[in-house]
Amino acid sequence: MADSYLELADVTYLTPENAQFSRTAHGFPALRAFLPPVTDDLLEEKRPPEWQDFGRVNFHRAFPFDAPDEYISVLSKDGREYGIIRRLSDFSGEAREIIASELARKYLAPVITRIRSLKDKLGYSYWEVETDAGPRSFTMRDTYRNLFHNSENGIVLTDVDGNRFLIPDVLQLDPKSYRKIELYL
Repeated sequence: MADSYLELADVTYLTPENAQFSRTAHGFPALRAFLPPVTDDLLEEKRPPEWQDFGRVNFHRAFPFDAPDEYISVLSKDGREYGIIRRLSDFSGEAREIIASELARKYLAPVITRIRSLKDKLGYSYWEVETDAGPRSFTMRDTYRNLFHNSENGIVLTDVDGNRFLIPDVLQLDPKSYRKIELYL
């Protein structure tokens, strides 16, 4: 049994020495790691680490805006955390590419460079924008609640489907685009 509550909350860091990332036959990221066996009983005494195949895993950034390449949680498909990657730069080669490409896919957020059209109707706003990934159209419900300031002048917009769009600095938008979004700032 654990000697203190702090031991129950012990963080496991995944490093190149204790974690190997690969792809499954279907192209999903997978983890093989040298960790104590995972059990459902949190009070069970820790057993010695051993190499285990954990299968498919997901990645989640703890600080997606402030430190996107640090403190990356590695989770089972059911949401159980296996450990934390302290820095993406700790890994190299194929492992780093697997982690980086999965994070890029999960956190895809085109950068809005111009707002062509923005209309409000019955609690929804309809957007037509230019992004670094080409033209996009999306709809937001309750725009004020789905517009998040991630820096002094930067915002993140979340549409009705959960897609995110970034404007790193609203003051860098052209004057017409700025006037269209100014009401929501």
